[in-house]
Amino acid sequence: MRSVHRALVCLLLVAAPGAAQRQDPIARLEAARQRSPQSVPALRALGIAYYKAQRYQEAAPVLERARTLDPRDGLSSLYSGLAAEALQDLTGARRAYEAYLTYGVSRRTKEQIRARLVALARQEAVAAAKAAVADEARLATVPGSPLTIAVPPLTFRGTDTTLKPLERGLAELLITDLSRSAKLTVVERDRMQALADEIALGSGGAVDSGSAVRAGRLIQAGTLVNGLILQQGTTGLTLDARLVSVADGRFGEGTTVTNTLDALFAMEKQLAFGLFERLGVQLTPAERQLVERRPTTNLNAFLAYSRGLQAADDGRFEDAARYFDDARSIDPGFGLAALRAQATTAAVQAASTGTQVNATSIEASIQGSPEAATVQAAVTGSTSAVAVNGGGGISGTLATASASLNPPAVAVQTTTSSAAPAAPAPQRDASTSTTAVDTPVRTGTVTIIIRRP
Repeated sequence: MRSVHRALVCLLLVAAPGAAQRQDPIARLEAARQRSPQSVPALRALGIAYYKAQRYQEAAPVLERARTLDPRDGLSSLYSGLAAEALQDLTGARRAYEAYLTYGVSRRTKEQIRARLVALARQEAVAAAKAAVADEARLATVPGSPLTIAVPPLTFRGTDTTLKPLERGLAELLITDLSRSAKLTVVERDRMQALADEIALGSGGAVDSGSAVRAGRLIQAGTLVNGLILQQGTTGLTLDARLVSVADGRFGEGTTVTNTLDALFAMEKQLAFGLFERLGVQLTPAERQLVERRPTTNLNAFLAYSRGLQAADDGRFEDAARYFDDARSIDPGFGLAALRAQATTAAVQAASTGTQVNATSIEASIQGSPEAATVQAAVTGSTSAVAVNGGGGISGTLATASASLNPPAVAVQTTTSSAAPAAPAPQRDASTSTTAVDTPVRTGTVTIIIRRP
C-alpha cells in the first residue's frame, strides 16, 4: 500500500505544473500571445479572458488587434464591442458590433446586437454633445472647415400647425442630398439633434447668429444651413435657406423657392441644388442623379414620417413608432420609413417588456452556438475550443492532466452509436487556418509505477 501511495504522490507531482498553469489561464494566454504575436486565436482568447476578468483597458487593444489581423473574425468583433462599451467608447462599440452583424454566426446574438445599436446610436450622439459642451473652450480655438455642413431643423411660420413637423422632415432630406457630394462632410441628424437638446438650440425659433456660431463650434462645422418654411395662404409655401459662417456668424445670400404644397419635393430639390451652388460645389453626373432621387412622392406619407421624427426628438418613442408605421403603410415603397419603423418598434418593445439588451444578455445569446466553446476555452486558458470527455476518479484526473499537457488541435464530438465511427482524417483547426499559425502544443510524460506490496 505504501508503494501505491508513493505512486499517487509521484503522479500529483508530475501533474502539478499543468494544474498550476490551469489556475492562471490569463498568464498562459499571455505566454501564447508572446510566442505568436500575430496569431488571431491567441489574441482573441487573451482579449476574451481579459474581458471576462473585467480588465477592459487591456482587453480592448488586444481584441482590436485581432480584428485588424482578421476583419472576418466575428467573435473578436463581438467582444471588442463589449469591451469598448464597458469603457464608454460608444463609437468603437458601434463599429465593432456592426462588424459582428456581417461576420458573426449566431442569429440570436445578431438580433440582440441590432436592438443594441438602436440604443447606442442615440447614446453616442448624446455623449458626443455633452463632451463638446464640456470641451467648448478648447473647441473654440479649432475652426471647422467651411465644407463641413450642419443642418438644424428648419423653422416653420404659418397658421397650419399640422405642417410644423416638416421642420424635421425637410432638414433630413437636405442632409441626405448634401451628403451625396464627396466634397462635403455633413453632420448626422441625430448628432445635430442631440446637440440641439444639450444647448436648447432652435427652441426659440430661428437660429440667430450667436447660436449658429456656438453650434458650429461645438460640432466642428464651418457652415450651418439656416432654413425657413413660410406658409403662404392656404396652399402656397416658400422655402428659404441661408448659409451661416461659423467663423464670424455672418449670414450669406439666401436661396428661395416658392410653389404650392403639392410641389414640396420638387421645391426641396431646387433648394438643395441652390445650396450646392452657394457652396461652390460642382456635382458629378452620378452625384446629381443621386440628389434627384426621392425617398417618397407621397405628401401624406412624408408628413407622417416627419411627425415620427418630431416625436422621437421629443422622446415619445411609442408615438414615433406609430407615425413611422403609418408612413410605411401609406407608401409601402418608402424604405426609410420602414427602417425607422422597425428600429423604433424594436426599441419600444424592449422597453415595454423590461428586456433590456445589455452586455449580459448579449453574452448569454451565444450559448449553444459554436462561438460559446471558444469563449469557454479562453476562460480556461486555451486558444481554441477543446472538448474533453472523461469520467470521474483517477481516469478523469488523468484525462484532464493529459489534455492540459497536450491539448488537441480540434474539438472531438462523441457519438452514442454502437458502431465505432471511422477515425477522421487529420485537419487544420479552422480558426488557425486563416492565420497560418497553429496552436502551440506542449508535450510531457506521466509515468505511473505500482509495485506489489
